[in-house]
Amino acid sequence: MENQQQQPQRGGHDPSGFLARLGAWRGSATPFRESVVVPRAVKRLILPVTRKGGVGKTFLAHSLADWYRDLQVAWTAYETDWSSGSLTRFLPEIKFLDIANGDAVAEIEVGFQSADVMILDGLGPLQAYIFEWLQDSRFFRELSVPVELTLVAVIEEDKDTVAQAGEAARSLDVDARWLVVRNLKTCPTTEIYNESEARQELLKRGATEIQLDRVPWNLLLLLQSSSKTLCALRDDPEVPFLERQRIRSHVEKVHAQFQLAERILLPASALRAEPPAEHHHPATATPAPLRPRVAPERV
Repeated sequence: MENQQQQPQRGGHDPSGFLARLGAWRGSATPFRESVVVPRAVKRLILPVTRKGGVGKTFLAHSLADWYRDLQVAWTAYETDWSSGSLTRFLPEIKFLDIANGDAVAEIEVGFQSADVMILDGLGPLQAYIFEWLQDSRFFRELSVPVELTLVAVIEEDKDTVAQAGEAARSLDVDARWLVVRNLKTCPTTEIYNESEARQELLKRGATEIQLDRVPWNLLLLLQSSSKTLCALRDDPEVPFLERQRIRSHVEKVHAQFQLAERILLPASALRAEPPAEHHHPATATPAPLRPRVAPERV
C-alpha cells in the first residue's frame, strides 16, 4: 500500500527509529471532544550515558536530589543497578527499577504522577540497552504527560569517559538535551575532553557544560561514612559547626553549577521567568574598568 509506513526492524539497536517515533509522539496533539487545547505540565527525565563506573554518576544523582529538595521541586529517582544499589544508600526512600523484567513502564508512570523530574541512576553497562528498551516499550506513547529527555555525560581526565561521550553523541540520534559534567575529583583539568572531537560532537548538539569541583577529603570521608547526602549533613545538628559551614560552602558551589543548566535540569513548571534587562542611559552609565592587555606571546 502506498500509505503504509515502513516498519522498523526489531531486535537491533535502532536509535534513529526511536527518534522518529519520539518526534511523532511529541509533535502530535491529542484532540479533545470539546476541541479545547489544555496545557499539560512537561516532565523531565534525566539519563546518564557514561558506562564507566566510579566517575561520579551516583554523586551527581543525589546532589541533584538535594538541589531539587532545596528548590521544592517534586522529584523521584530509580536505582537500576541491582548489583550495587549505591544510590539507595544515600536516598533510602527511592526504589529499584528492573528494566529487564516486570513492567518498568508502569512504575515510571506512577513515579511521574507525583514528581515533575525523574533521575535514573546506575545504568552503567545497561546504557546501550536502555534506549532499545525505551524504543520498544510503550513508554513515550502511553505516558499521560509529555516528557523532555536530558542525557548526561560525566567526563573525567581520561580517554574512556571522553570516548564514551563522543560515541553516545554520534550514535544516539534522539530528541534530547545534552549535559556535560566535568568531574574534577581526580584532576583539576579536562584537557583531553577540551581538545577532543567528542566535545565538538556534543557542542553541535547544543550541549551545556558544567563542572563539579573535588569534594575535600574530610567532607568525602564524612559523606561516605555516614551514608548521607551533602545537604543532609549540612542540616544535621550532630555534625560539628565548622564542618557544616564547609559543607554549606561546597553545596553552594555545586548548586550554582546546576543553576547554569537549569533549563535542561528543571521541569518546565519550575523554571523561573527571565528578569527584564536593565537599560542604562549612556550619560549616566558607569564605564567598565579597563584591564591591561596581555600580549598573546606572553601567555
